[in-house]
Amino acid sequence: MKKKAIIILIIAGIFTLGLWIRFADDSGEVSAVKTLPWKIMKLLTDQIEETEQKVAQTIQELKSQNEIISPHKINFIEPIVNLNGEKGILEFGWEDNFIRVDADTLLFVIDCYFPEGKLQQKMFFLAEAPNFMLQEVFRQDSRIWEEELNWPESLEWRINRSLLVEGGYVYELDGVLYFLDRDFQEALLLWDLRALMGDYFSSSIGIYHRTCDVTADAARLIACTDKGLYEYDLGNGNQTLLESAYFAPHEINENDCLCGQRDFRFNGPVKVEYGPDEQSYAYLTGTEEADWGDITGIVLCSGEGETLYQKESNNVYDFKWVKSENTIYLAVFYTEYTGLDEKGIVTSSWLMDRVDACTGKVVTFEVPKEIFSGGMMCCIVGFLDADTLFYETDQDMFEVYRLSSGERQTIEAVGDVDWEIMVLDMYDYGAIPVRYP
Repeated sequence: MKKKAIIILIIAGIFTLGLWIRFADDSGEVSAVKTLPWKIMKLLTDQIEETEQKVAQTIQELKSQNEIISPHKINFIEPIVNLNGEKGILEFGWEDNFIRVDADTLLFVIDCYFPEGKLQQKMFFLAEAPNFMLQEVFRQDSRIWEEELNWPESLEWRINRSLLVEGGYVYELDGVLYFLDRDFQEALLLWDLRALMGDYFSSSIGIYHRTCDVTADAARLIACTDKGLYEYDLGNGNQTLLESAYFAPHEINENDCLCGQRDFRFNGPVKVEYGPDEQSYAYLTGTEEADWGDITGIVLCSGEGETLYQKESNNVYDFKWVKSENTIYLAVFYTEYTGLDEKGIVTSSWLMDRVDACTGKVVTFEVPKEIFSGGMMCCIVGFLDADTLFYETDQDMFEVYRLSSGERQTIEAVGDVDWEIMVLDMYDYGAIPVRYP
């Protein structure tokens, strides 16, 4: 309506000016007023443009104040990296190789290859809110290749993704463990993992995430090996076998289906993490086909090695740690067979055990099916607190679930809000960075 009124005023003004010019012409005074109408027209036009801008700004402000804001995935622009004028090639899936370092910042650690020099480098980038543009902060030579590559080769056999520790970051580069200070000034060698772990550096199980973990003070390393679960002292190199595994060579039957056959048999720890207290630890057990999802159970142990919780089941999917005030929990996700429906289709319950990592006390909850990733042994879920799950229900749609009440709720806000970051970690399969109000 305001815009319509402005247009009417313009037309009326033009009509009035036209009459004025005709009157002046009839009286012989055209020369005196020849340029005046155009000056007035320009003045009116400027005022109209200014008014329209103010109206548009007001409308946008009102729209912003009433706009519903929801969680959304963070998208990244691929950084352009150069070495002596040559553009580098980033590893495939570079956008998944990041960790959260504080409330507003992500750290990317990306392998990069320069074909002309046949040189591979490991590159570090920070991405900060709100635009999350990758800014290079450190790089380190990895390897010079004799042959030419199309993509940089993965040189991490034990720690595929960098770890946040006190004062900086721990990462692996071609079998060597390094510590990089928080200011990105210097990378210090911690241990040559091949020398530290010997024959057990390589794992027969084809899993690359969570087969190793390091305490927050970078003093100890825990690792799944063919012989079992070992803990290594990164100060003196001493090692302790925490849990044995079964491993034996196996002859492949050429007359049988070769799909997925292995030349060994295995049963033991396949994924491990320290708890937030840096003493307790939890691990998944599995067979030689654990990387295909053949998980057999989960164990939670205290720092003294006491078993606080154990579940033997082929339907364990994942586990995650949760800190809530003074309590640390282990969340264990699994399914249970409940029977057949009227069409003869198998039905299951989707469950989570919340285990007190100090006492081993267990509380079981039903949880949304959507958090269980089909075909992958991981759960795409985070925790806002010990009672509230955060997860994706559909493409780019997120909601929360209250464990105590079973209530689902969308996350929405209006107007100016404070934003938080949640990283939904899928381990071997990448990560989903989400901003939510």
